[in-house]
Amino acid sequence: MSPILITGGTGFAGSHLIEALLEKGVPAADIHVTNLVKKPSFVDTILPEANIHQLDLTHSRATFELFAKLKPRSIYHLASFSSPSLSLENTTKAIETNVEIQMNVLEAMREHTPQARLLSIGSASEYAGSTEPLTEISQLGPHDPYGVSKVAQDMLAYSYTVRYELGIVRVRPFNHIGERQEPGFVVSDFAQQIVKIEKGLERELRVGNLTVSRDFSDVKDIVRGYILLMTKGQAGQVYNLGSGQDVTIQELLDKMKSFAKVGLSVSPEERKQRPGDIGRSVADITKIKALGWQPTIPLDETLQRILNWWRLKLLEGTA
Repeated sequence: MSPILITGGTGFAGSHLIEALLEKGVPAADIHVTNLVKKPSFVDTILPEANIHQLDLTHSRATFELFAKLKPRSIYHLASFSSPSLSLENTTKAIETNVEIQMNVLEAMREHTPQARLLSIGSASEYAGSTEPLTEISQLGPHDPYGVSKVAQDMLAYSYTVRYELGIVRVRPFNHIGERQEPGFVVSDFAQQIVKIEKGLERELRVGNLTVSRDFSDVKDIVRGYILLMTKGQAGQVYNLGSGQDVTIQELLDKMKSFAKVGLSVSPEERKQRPGDIGRSVADITKIKALGWQPTIPLDETLQRILNWWRLKLLEGTA
């Protein structure tokens, strides 16, 4: 059997996707991943070293060589410049990186694996703000360079599908959370600060805008959706992936405070405010539910698991 390729597979979502594939009985030897920088990661413990390919996907020749060598039958394309907040500071890098990565992967697929299936990972950041749940035909209108770059990736994937008749399915995941997510994302930021306060290493929980609301899903539910779309998604179509419910960041914070082992003092921090933040973002998941997917893990359970993971990291001295 030809292997599965997960670009950016040593990252947060990629590591959970690998776990889900292994649980479904896919042999570790059949799963290959790319990573940009060689550094220790959780994926080192579950995949053979030879299956972890250090590769800059903005380099077309190296990308083509990997596709020619592996001939993957399934490509989960997760690799990207992935931080909305950092994209505000690195606009050119965010857009150029994501466009170059997308072009190189699509061209390599067209050249070497035209019969493969590819799942192109977009983002809820592609949508314009709306007070109503967002469907796949809602207006696009990204509010930050990251969102702009994901629209570009999304449209490139669509154009390659119709022009070259490639088996590309697109997905727009909303916020997903879980263990192994780096700081820089709201739940990880809160969790890391909370465990440090519990240990007396910090005094206050620093927060940004608490009034906006977002659709949060457990990353384990999200990667189940990715696997389903790889087999049941229709080429040329795009699917939302989320919980279908939103909570304000204040509500999220209140939940996490209730799970903390000590009382918490909260302090607003100016640098955590993001200009032009969308007030509400929640997915209409009718389309993906029609394929048999729905979220299964309650938000409270996810938040408690994340806090426990950060507590373990602090104990190990790696938080």
